[in-house]
Amino acid sequence: MAEDTEYKKLPVEERCVHKLWKARVDGYEEAAKIFRELDDEKSPEWSKFAGLIKKMVVDSNALAQEKGLEAALIFVENSGLAGRTVGDVMTGIVQKCIAAPKTKTKELSVQVALMYVEIEKQDAVVEELVKGMEAKNPKIVSACVAATTLALREFGHKVIGVKPLIKKLAPLMSDRDKAVRDEGKQLAVEIYRWIGAAMKAQISTLPQVTLKELEDEFDKLKGERVEPSRYLKSQQEKQAKIADAAAIEDAYNEEDGEAGVEEIDPMDLIDPVDILSKMPKDFYDKLEEKKWTLRKESLEALEKLLTDHPKLENGEYGTLVSALKKVITKDSNVVLVAMAGKCLAMLAKGLAKRFSNYASACVPSLLEKFKEKKPNVVTALREAIDAVYSSTSLESQQESVVESLANKNPSVKSETALFLARALTRTQPTAINKKLLKLLTTSLVKTLNEPDPTVRDSSAEALGTLMKLMGEKAVSPLLADVDPLKMAKIKECHDKAEIKIKVAGPKKEARPASAPAAKAAAPAKTAGSVEPKPVTRPATTGARKVLKKPTAGAAGGAATAPAAASKASGKALATERELTPEDLQEKAEEILPAEILNGLVDSNWKNRLAAVEQLLGEITGFDAKQAGISQILIRTISGRKPGLKEMNFQVLKFKLDIIRSVAENYPLTTTTVDLVINEITEKLADAKNGSAAADVLSAFAEATKLEYVVGKVLNFAFEQKSPKVQSESFNWVGKSITEFGFQLQPKTLIEDVRKGVQSTNPTVRAAAIQLVGTMSMYMGNALMMFFDSEKPALKSQIQVEFDKNVGEKPPKPVRGVLRNSGGAASSSADNEDDDGAAAEEEPINMADLLPRVDISSQITEALLKEMSDKDWKTRNEGLTKLQVIISEARLIKPSIGDLAPALAHRLVDSNAKIAQTTLAICEQLATAMGAGCRNHVRTLFPGFLHALGDNKSFVRAAALNCINSFGEKGGYKEFFESEMIADALKGGSPALKTELWAWLADKLPGLPPKSISKEDLHSMVPHLYAHICDRNADVRKNANEAVLGIMIHLGFEAMNRALDKQKPASKKDIFAALEKARPNLPVKPLPKGKQQAPIPEEPKAKTVRGGGAGGAAGVQKTASARAAGGQDKLPAPTRKKDEDVDTSPLLTVNNSKNQRLLDEQKMKVLKWTFVTPREEFTELLRDQMMTANVNKALIANMFHDDFRYHLKVIEQLSEDLSGNSKALVCNLDLILKWLTLRFYDTNPSVLIKGLEYLVQVFQMLIDQEYILAENEGSCFVPHLLLKIGDPKDAVRNGVRRVLRQVILVFPFVKVFAYVMEGLKSKNARQRTECLDELSFLIETYGMNICPQASIREIARQISDRDNSVRNAALNCIVQVFFLSGEKTYKMIGNLNEKDLSMLDERIKRAKKTKKPTPPASVDMPASGRPPTQRHDSIEIEDAEVGNGCDELPPPDEEGLLSTIYRGLETAANVVNKARTILSSPAKPSNIPKFRL
Repeated sequence: MAEDTEYKKLPVEERCVHKLWKARVDGYEEAAKIFRELDDEKSPEWSKFAGLIKKMVVDSNALAQEKGLEAALIFVENSGLAGRTVGDVMTGIVQKCIAAPKTKTKELSVQVALMYVEIEKQDAVVEELVKGMEAKNPKIVSACVAATTLALREFGHKVIGVKPLIKKLAPLMSDRDKAVRDEGKQLAVEIYRWIGAAMKAQISTLPQVTLKELEDEFDKLKGERVEPSRYLKSQQEKQAKIADAAAIEDAYNEEDGEAGVEEIDPMDLIDPVDILSKMPKDFYDKLEEKKWTLRKESLEALEKLLTDHPKLENGEYGTLVSALKKVITKDSNVVLVAMAGKCLAMLAKGLAKRFSNYASACVPSLLEKFKEKKPNVVTALREAIDAVYSSTSLESQQESVVESLANKNPSVKSETALFLARALTRTQPTAINKKLLKLLTTSLVKTLNEPDPTVRDSSAEALGTLMKLMGEKAVSPLLADVDPLKMAKIKECHDKAEIKIKVAGPKKEARPASAPAAKAAAPAKTAGSVEPKPVTRPATTGARKVLKKPTAGAAGGAATAPAAASKASGKALATERELTPEDLQEKAEEILPAEILNGLVDSNWKNRLAAVEQLLGEITGFDAKQAGISQILIRTISGRKPGLKEMNFQVLKFKLDIIRSVAENYPLTTTTVDLVINEITEKLADAKNGSAAADVLSAFAEATKLEYVVGKVLNFAFEQKSPKVQSESFNWVGKSITEFGFQLQPKTLIEDVRKGVQSTNPTVRAAAIQLVGTMSMYMGNALMMFFDSEKPALKSQIQVEFDKNVGEKPPKPVRGVLRNSGGAASSSADNEDDDGAAAEEEPINMADLLPRVDISSQITEALLKEMSDKDWKTRNEGLTKLQVIISEARLIKPSIGDLAPALAHRLVDSNAKIAQTTLAICEQLATAMGAGCRNHVRTLFPGFLHALGDNKSFVRAAALNCINSFGEKGGYKEFFESEMIADALKGGSPALKTELWAWLADKLPGLPPKSISKEDLHSMVPHLYAHICDRNADVRKNANEAVLGIMIHLGFEAMNRALDKQKPASKKDIFAALEKARPNLPVKPLPKGKQQAPIPEEPKAKTVRGGGAGGAAGVQKTASARAAGGQDKLPAPTRKKDEDVDTSPLLTVNNSKNQRLLDEQKMKVLKWTFVTPREEFTELLRDQMMTANVNKALIANMFHDDFRYHLKVIEQLSEDLSGNSKALVCNLDLILKWLTLRFYDTNPSVLIKGLEYLVQVFQMLIDQEYILAENEGSCFVPHLLLKIGDPKDAVRNGVRRVLRQVILVFPFVKVFAYVMEGLKSKNARQRTECLDELSFLIETYGMNICPQASIREIARQISDRDNSVRNAALNCIVQVFFLSGEKTYKMIGNLNEKDLSMLDERIKRAKKTKKPTPPASVDMPASGRPPTQRHDSIEIEDAEVGNGCDELPPPDEEGLLSTIYRGLETAANVVNKARTILSSPAKPSNIPKFRL
C-alpha cells in the first residue's frame, strides 16, 4: 500500500508523466485544481504544464485521458500560453479523443477544440479537423465533421472560414459510410444557414439526388435569422454591452429583420487561377490576323478560359487588356467587338479590385464606343463598363464621364448617363464629395436640356438616382434652374431608383435623438448594430448633435463668424421680386414723410441736402422685417431724379451714405444691388466722393458676397472707356481682398487682371499690377505663370511688385462677418450642412486655374510603335519625341490615350538608359498633369517599383524622384491600392526591399491615418515581419524603421495579432521591433462623445496665487458664473452636466494619511504588495481616494479603461504640482500607489509620462527636504524596481533617474534591501540593472549598508548564464574589493574555479584603471562657523576616508551617524540630534562634509 501512495510525495508535474496510471490521474486532478486557482494568465506556473497538455489528452488509460481532457480544458480557458499548444493538442484530439468509445471523452475533446476557437486559434483548429476528415477511420471523419458543424453553428462564418469546408462537401457526401454522409449533409445545411445562395454554385457538381435533398433542407431555412451563440474572447466584453442595449436596439430595428445577415460574395469561395500561362501561344498573333474568323477563334479561346476560371490570380494583364481594348475601339466586325467586350467584363470581374490598374485606360474607350447602335454590342459594352466600375470609383473617372456627357453623339451621351445611373446605385454616398456632386449635377443638367428625348430621359434617370443616393437636401439646390416639368420627371425617376448596396449608417446615428428617455437612463449604451465595432458610434455622434446645434445657434459671435462666412460662400444668393414703379411709389409714401420725398426731387440743391440729411438721421428706425425695405429705400434714393447723377457733391455724399447705411442695417438682395451697382461703380472715379462709393460697394459685398460684387464692378469697369473708373475699380478690389480675405474665384479675377495689365493707360496698368501684388500674398509666386507670355518690361514690373510681398503673410480678414438677422439668418439655418461641420476654405490650387492642352491626338500609333521597337535607338528616339511634346504643351490634360501602358513597358526595359529616360518622362508627366496624374498611378507604379530595385544606383534614384513627384502632385492614396506594394515586396530584390522600406518609413508617418486603405497595409505586414528577420542587414534596418509608420495607421494591437502567424523563432525579434516603435506612436485625442468625467482647468481658474480654498472658490465662482450666463442658451442636458462637474481642487490638504498608515500597520487594510494588481487593490485605492476628498472627475479618469484618460490625469497632476505641492504631500501615498498600478499596464506612453511626472514629484520632495514614510516607500519602491528591467531604454533611464532621487528621501539601507530582492527576478535585464544599482549604492555609501549575506548573493550571480548579468555581478564585487580589500574573498564564500578566475581577472584589470584619490580633508568655513543647516534630511556630498574610497565614518565614533544611515530612528529625531552635534564645537573631526 505504501508503494501505491508513494507518488503523492512527487511534484504535480512529475505525477503527470508517471508510469503508474493512478499517479497520472492524481496529477491531472491536482493540475486542474492549480489551474482553477491561478487568476493571472501570465503566471509562471502555467509554463510548467504547457509541454504536458498534449500528453494529458493522448493518455493511454481511458480514465486518465478523461481527467487529462478536463485539465486541458481549464488550461486552454485560463492560460496565456494556451495558444502555443494548439497544434500538438488538436492533433492528439483528432487522433485519440474525438472518436473515443466513451461519450464524456468525446464531449470534452470537442469542448477543448471549441475553447481553442474562443481564444482565437480557429485557423489551427479547422486545419486539424479538415485533416481528420481524410482519416481512414470513418468514426474519426464523422466526428471531425460534427465538431466542425458545431463550431460553425456556435461561432458563425466570420470566425470559422467556410471556404476549406465547402471543398470537402463533395467527398464527404459521396462517402460509403452513412454516418459520414449524414454529417456531411448537416455541415452543408449549416454552411447554407450562414452564407445562403452563395454556396449553391460550389455544390453544383454533386449528384442530382443529393442536390434535391439539400434543396429541400435549404427551403426549410428560408427567412431564418442566424446569429452566433458564442463569441471570441476579444468580442465578449463588447457583446455584453450589445446585450445590455438590446431593448433599445429592438425598438429601432423592428423593421430590419435581416439587418444582421451579411451577403457573401460567391467569388470569395473560389480559388484564383493564373490564366496567362494557359492562354494559347499564338493568341496575340491570331488577334492581329486580317481574317475575322481567326480573330474570332482567338477570342473564343480566351472566353472559354475566363468562363471556366471566373476568379483570376494577380499578374501582368496590361498587354491582354490593351489587345481587347484595341479590338473594341478599332475592329470593324461588330461580332468581335461584342466578344471582346464580354471578355473584358469577365476579366474585370475575375480580377475585381486588382483590375483598377487598367480601369482608367478602358473607361474612355468603352464610353466612346457607345456610338455603336447594334444591340448586342451595346449590351456587351454595358456589361463591360459595369464590371470595370467595380474596380474603380466615380472620382477617378470623373473627367472621362464629363467628357462623354459633352460628346456630340447622342447615343454616347445617353449611354454615359445610364452608366452613371447604374454606377450610382452601387456607390456609397461618402464617395461623392461636394465638388464631384456639383460637377456631375451641372453636366447632367446640361444634357437634360438636349433636344434628343433619349438623352433627356437618361439624364433625368441619372439625376433621380443621384438625388436618391445623396438626399434631396444635397441635390435640390443645384437644380434650382431646372423647369418644373423636367423636375417632375427627375422626381419620378427618384421614386423608382433603387440603391443596390447597403448604405453605411449615418441615418442610424440620429435615432437616439428621438428617444431621450432611453438615452437618459443609459447614456453610454445606445442603439447600434449587432457587430461589435459600431456599438459606440451612435452614442458619440448623437451626443455631438444634441449639443452642437443649440451652441452654434446661440454663439452668433466672432468665434463662429469665419466658419459661417466660408459656409456662406457656397450658398445661393438671396433674390426678390423687382417692384414696379407704381408699387415702389406707394410703399415709399407709406414709410417716408412727404417732405423727404418732395425734397429729394427739389430743384434747389439746398432743399435736396436738407432732405437727405433728415433721411440719414432716420434711416435706422425702419422695421427690418418689412418685405423689400432695402429695395424701397435704395430705389427711392437712386430712382428719383436726379438720383445718383446728382451734380452737387455734398448731396451725393449723403445719398451714398444712406445707401451704405441701408446695406449695413437691413437684409439686402442681389436684385437691389443690380439696380444701383453700375452707377455706384461709376462714382469711384469721382474725386470727392470716390471713397464714399467704395464704402458702399464694400457694404454690398458684406451684405451679399464679395465675389458677386467684384464680378459686377469689374465687368462694368471694362465696359467703360474711362481709365479712372478702371484704375479705381482695381484699387477697390485690392483693398477688399485685404479686408475680406481671398473669397473669390481666382480664375475669373485673373482674366480681368490680365486685361488691366495689358492696358495702354499707365494708371490702369499700375493699379492692375498693384492688385497682382496683393493677390500674390494669397496665391504665392505660382501666380507669375499667368504672365509668362507678357513682354519682358511688363514682366519685370510685375516681378518688382511680387518682390515687395515676398515672405509677407496675408492680413487677417476684418470684414465679411454675416449678420445674424432677417433673411440671412434664416438662410443660414436652412442651409446648414448635413454633417454639421462648417465648410473650410479650400487652398487655392494654381494648377487647376491654368489652361491645359490635350496631347492625346499627338500620341499616335506610329509614336507608340516607335517606342516599342526592337532597336533601342529607335525606342530612344520615340521617347525623345514624347519629351518634346510634353515640354511644348507645358500643362496637359490627364487624357493621354494609350501612352501610360506603353510607358509601363519601357519602365522595365532591359536597357538601363531607356528606363532612366522613361522615368524622367513620367516625372515630367506628373509635373505637367498636376493632380490628374493619380489616374495613371495604377498603370505606372509597378514599373516604378521595378526600377526601384534596379542594380544601378542612377535608375533607383530616378525611380525615387518619380514616385515622390507623383505623390506630391496627385497624393499617395493610389500607391497603396491593389496590393501593388505587397506584390513588389513578395518577390523583389534586396535592393528593392531596402529602398521601398526606406521610402515607406519616410512617407507613412506623415500621411493622414484614414487616407490609406487598411486592407492594403495589412497585406504588407507579413512581408514586413519577414524582412525584419531578413539575412540582408540593410533590409532588416529599413524594415525596422518602417514599423512605426505602419503602426501609426494600423495600431499596435492589430500588428501584434498578426504576429501569431509567424514562426516562433522570429517572433522575439519582431515583437522587440514592435515594442521599440510603440512609445513613438502619436497619442490619439480623447473621443469627444465618450462619457468622460471632465477635469476642471485648474491653471486657468487660479487667477490669484493664494492656493487652498481661495483657488477652489475661484473655480466655483467661474463655473457658476458661466452656468448663469449661458443658462438660457444651453439645452437642459448641458446645464445638468455643468451642475454635475466637480469643481473642487484635484487634491486637498488633509490629515488622512496618518490614519491610512495606522490602518496598514494594524492590518485593517491590504498591504500594497502583489505580483499583479487584483481588483480588490484597485477598489481599496479608489475608496481611500474618495475618503481623502480627491476630485471625483480625477478619480473617474484615473480608473478609466482607456489609457488616454490616464495621460490626461498625469498632465493635470503635473500642472497642479507647482501650485498645490502641500496637497500632494498630504496624498503622496495615494498618488504613488496609483502610479504603481500604471507600471503593470501595457501602454508605454502612460509609463514614460508617469516617470517624467515622478521625477518632478521627487525633485519637489528633495527641495522641501521631505522624508518618505515607511508605508510610502514600501508601496512604491518594489514596484518601481520591476520596471528597471523594461526592454525600452526610455523606461529604464526614467526608472534609474527616479531611483536616484528616492535615495535622497528614503533610507538607502532599505532601498538596498529592495534592490537585493530584485535579484530574484527571472528577467535577466532586471537582474543586470539591479546589480548596477547595488554597485552604485556600495560605491556611494560604503560597506555598512551591505550585509555579508548580500555579498554572497551578489557573488552567486557571477555564474548566471546571461553575459550582462555576469558582468554586472563582477563589477559589483570589484567595487566591494576596493572598499574591503582581501576580506572580499572571505565574504563571497565558495565560488567554483571558473567564476573565481573571472573575478581575479576583473579585479586585476580594475586595479590598473582605477584612479588614485586624494587624502581625506574636511574644509571648514573661514568664519569658523559650522555649515548652513537644512532641516529634515541629510544628503552626503563627498565621503572620503583614509583608504582612498568613499565610505561612511566608523560606527564607534559618535554612534549617532550610523544610526542615521540605518534608519533606526524617525527622521525628525535624527535631524534634531544631528543639528545639536554638528553645531557644537566638540564634534568629531572625521565627519565628512554634509549638506543639511
